[in-house]
Amino acid sequence: MNVQRLSLYLLILVSSFLVACGGGGGDSSNPDPVVEIQRTGAVAGIVSDTVSGEPLTNVTVSSNSRSTQTNDSGEFVLSGIPESARAVIQFVLAGYEPAFRPTEIADGEQTDVTALMVPIGAFKTIDPVTGGEVSIPNSTAMVMLPPGSIDSSNPVVVSLTDIDPGSSAANMPGDYTAGSNESPSPIESFGAISVNITSESGEEVDLLPGATATIRIPLSSRNSNAPAIIPLFYFDEATGRWVEEGSATLQMIDGESFYEGTVEHFTVWNADDYLQTVQLTGCVENSDGERLANVRITSSGIDYTGTSQAATNSLGVFTIPVRSNSSMTIRGQRGGDITSTRAITTNDSDLDISNACLATITLGEQRPISIQLTWGEFPDDLDSWLYLPEGGFISYQNSGSLESLPFANLDVDDTSSYGPEVVTVLRPRVGRYRYFVHNYSSSRPGIAASPARIELTTPSGTRVFVPPAGEVPAETNYWTVFDLLVAADCSVTVVPASSPAYSEFPPELPENDSSDFEFCQVNN
Repeated sequence: MNVQRLSLYLLILVSSFLVACGGGGGDSSNPDPVVEIQRTGAVAGIVSDTVSGEPLTNVTVSSNSRSTQTNDSGEFVLSGIPESARAVIQFVLAGYEPAFRPTEIADGEQTDVTALMVPIGAFKTIDPVTGGEVSIPNSTAMVMLPPGSIDSSNPVVVSLTDIDPGSSAANMPGDYTAGSNESPSPIESFGAISVNITSESGEEVDLLPGATATIRIPLSSRNSNAPAIIPLFYFDEATGRWVEEGSATLQMIDGESFYEGTVEHFTVWNADDYLQTVQLTGCVENSDGERLANVRITSSGIDYTGTSQAATNSLGVFTIPVRSNSSMTIRGQRGGDITSTRAITTNDSDLDISNACLATITLGEQRPISIQLTWGEFPDDLDSWLYLPEGGFISYQNSGSLESLPFANLDVDDTSSYGPEVVTVLRPRVGRYRYFVHNYSSSRPGIAASPARIELTTPSGTRVFVPPAGEVPAETNYWTVFDLLVAADCSVTVVPASSPAYSEFPPELPENDSSDFEFCQVNN
């Protein structure tokens, strides 16, 4: 993937110069050729199934007229995208809800964009004359279509999907903002569904003008204070932002909570509330103490479901809006380079954390690795463990350090449900790492039923791991997820565990292939 990215990066630089020639002759009536410079960039990443964690092949990745497809490893590079403060990248694959990721496109640069795709939950053929209901088994998600409400005289196919942002904030299209580019408003989600209606030949169909339908959105949020009445938002695919329209009320049937409301058209519908925010100021610096500009900062809610974004300025300083009186993580990324992750708790006032910058390495010399563990309300406490190539481990028992050996650290440790727990390897060593999860509380449901999720970010992008179905029994308290083989040039080979479940601590690493445990170098 590194060689592929380098080749395509050179392609970006070459293709960014387009020459449009005028007439010839050389006199004043025929001006010299006009050179027009088209400023373009690229995006690259990995596309995965959010349920299984498996990389997805042949996903169509597009932005305006540019498109490509993912390879057998779910990887893609899309180049030639015009420079933009906000380009919307679309991901399409049959059997899945389309995904949309807004991102900045900088001239001559490649931005990492990772996408999770949600499998469609249910299909049903509906007669528009009689109407009908579509639901998902074992879910409160539902759409109720009255007789004569659909704009068709022939039977239609209705699909329904529970987006479930509480299990992963990345399941949602967009970036949790509503409003305009000039004045975007951060929002948090309490659940979302997607409804699509097509003719039997595949053409899009919607409701008749003036007709309405009723939707039920399962409550899905880390926020324990769900509003009784909440605004509804629909997703605008062109802008990548959410648009407020209508409201929904919180209801419960058989102990399962959901929001119910009426809508006049179909797309992705989101039960959202506007965030009450404060401004969080921080900084990013490398291992030489230099502040870094143009690092993209992302916050992710710990006790709410939402994200926000910002970027460092020329002084390496960022200011990002985050939810007040809440807990969240923040992390930075620039190209294939990432920073450490920090957990922050806010109150009613703006907060400055510049006394301790987010840490990364000198850009381009090495490539950090990040491992993020999340889970459900139960068990209370899952723990991350990382065996190191030189021996020893990173865990709550030995959190490590990013400023000295081993240059690996448990950045965030959570003991009270949901996570995240985040391990950062700032300076990877040549050799083998092994990562596993321990159900420290030994409570039920176990690791698989919680459910646990791992997001692994390496120089190739972000991959998702979930416990293999049926292979991590409820009574098992250990889940071995993967080994990481770091090469001298900092490329990383991910080796999923062949025996994921253990009744006791997983075996230590075999004898390492590297005898001196040198740190990798990108420019080796």
